[in-house]
Amino acid sequence: MTPPPSARGFTLVEMVVALLIFAILAGAGVTLLRASVGTQEAVNGALADLGSAARLRALLSADLSQAVARPIEGAPGGFAGSANELRLVRAFEPAERIAGASGLQAIRWRVEGGRLVRQSITPAGRAMGPPAILSRDVASLSLRYRGADGSWLGLWSPSATEASLPRAVELRLQRRGEAEVTILVALPAGPAPARIAA
Repeated sequence: MTPPPSARGFTLVEMVVALLIFAILAGAGVTLLRASVGTQEAVNGALADLGSAARLRALLSADLSQAVARPIEGAPGGFAGSANELRLVRAFEPAERIAGASGLQAIRWRVEGGRLVRQSITPAGRAMGPPAILSRDVASLSLRYRGADGSWLGLWSPSATEASLPRAVELRLQRRGEAEVTILVALPAGPAPARIAA
């Protein structure tokens, strides 16, 4: 005697097909979840890189916008730069005016031990306090300086025929395993460069 339709169960083939469909859907869900997590990590990394570059640009802009031509060790005009180091004197208003404070600060930017650091220095070039670490895992740093005639120089060493400060500074920074970041900052317009009479 045949059981009524309501009492019939699933056949083995139907169970296998159902399990196979469930396995396919579960696999697709796991793959989609992994892709979503990977994309989120990549986006977070890109946003962190953009934030780091923006902070670096803001700090370099602040230093260069306050640059003044005051002598320090290795920089008679108050500004000296090579392809991997920058020294400048900046004017700033101390948070609390101290009697005798000049409102001037000498700064050095360079790479030390794979880290881009910003260091306060004395006029004689000695470090003052611990350096501020601006970027880690630095593979390369390259600095260029725009002269009064519009040419880009790898070394800024003012002479009597050019201004004490460059017109602009270009910083190229590459961290290990990442794309190179280029930051270009123009300095405020200063006096016209001195000319030597012929």
